[in-house]
Amino acid sequence: MMNKVTKLFIAIVISWLFYIFAYFSRVEPGVLVDYLMKDFSLNATQIGSIVSMLYVPYVAMQIPWGILVDKLGYKIIISLCCALCSIGVLIFASSTASWHLVLARIIIGFSSSAAYLSCGKVIAETLPEKKYSMFMGITFFIGSLGGVFGTTATAKLANSFGWRTLTYSMAIIGFVIAVLAFIFLKPEAKSQAFEKGHTLEGLKLLLKNPNCWLIGIVGCAINLPVSTIAELWGTHFIQTRFNVLASEASLCASVMFITGGIGCILSAKIAEKINSNKKTVILFSILMLLTFAIAVYCNSINFIICIALFGLVSIFSGAGILIFEIICKFAPKKFAGTSVGYTDMFIMLGGVIFQPAIGRLLDFFRAGKVNPDGTPLYDVVMYRDAFVCILAVIIVSIIIMLFIKEDK
Repeated sequence: MMNKVTKLFIAIVISWLFYIFAYFSRVEPGVLVDYLMKDFSLNATQIGSIVSMLYVPYVAMQIPWGILVDKLGYKIIISLCCALCSIGVLIFASSTASWHLVLARIIIGFSSSAAYLSCGKVIAETLPEKKYSMFMGITFFIGSLGGVFGTTATAKLANSFGWRTLTYSMAIIGFVIAVLAFIFLKPEAKSQAFEKGHTLEGLKLLLKNPNCWLIGIVGCAINLPVSTIAELWGTHFIQTRFNVLASEASLCASVMFITGGIGCILSAKIAEKINSNKKTVILFSILMLLTFAIAVYCNSINFIICIALFGLVSIFSGAGILIFEIICKFAPKKFAGTSVGYTDMFIMLGGVIFQPAIGRLLDFFRAGKVNPDGTPLYDVVMYRDAFVCILAVIIVSIIIMLFIKEDK
């Protein structure tokens, strides 16, 4: 028989492995833009729409998966979802038409949406409440390793072995993680939270509270630079601005994923020290706004400084981890999965809305211009004009946060 500590350790490690794999699956296309445009004859609007299709089921399934992980336990959810995610990656690797890519992204989004909230369920049930933000931040940092592999490593390996071979290999790894989860995770005890008539109780508590809606919007805005720049448009923007290869430009996304994890831990420590999630979120949002503006619109910076500034942007976006703790206080701990799912739904809305929106703006400003080889032409000015929408959303979120009443 495994003791409690061993069971917890195994649960956390396997849930982290699933989260890393899910993160990779989500962000991999960000460094494959040129490959996908050439192989499937796509423009920015089409790329943005295809890649963002992941976020539709991802957002839609946050609450259902949250309820199910509370009801069924993380063993069943992690095993099932990791296997489904692997199938999605397999379809993506074998795609021969653009609709295959869409199908793959939908499956990946549907299944990967359970990854972070499964980690949140483990943490909420086994660790002290005051350490919740800290360990959720550590979890995000661990998951960001999947983002690093999905950007810098993917760019280099895709160039050496081909993007399809790499993606096939990752699908196999995903199936292995699913098997490990099925074998080594132990079924959890039945929760009293789900006696007859109580399945949706946690969700009702959140939906009835206006603060939860407003704070969710703030969470979406804080994560926007990561979901738009790091996960999709950043690599191509850096390529265009500094005339470098995709393998070099992907450093921007990798730095943002790593520093985002650091920012989660840093913001949690600061909020704990000053005893205010609200003040920390506002401070980090303002600093993120200013740093993002300099990184995108300042002409006098070089490649390295630009990457460093985007790293700072991601550090400040790490305050989004506090949104989870703020919202989790509005429902009992037994509904931790539902609370995390509800919060992550709002945070990931940025990808649903703004990945394709930026693609459409790029094509609008492009006005039909093409490169000599016939591929669409996108310059730095077009990107800067399109990124204005990110600044606007962050400003609105800061104003909203000023009016939120904080329960310390």
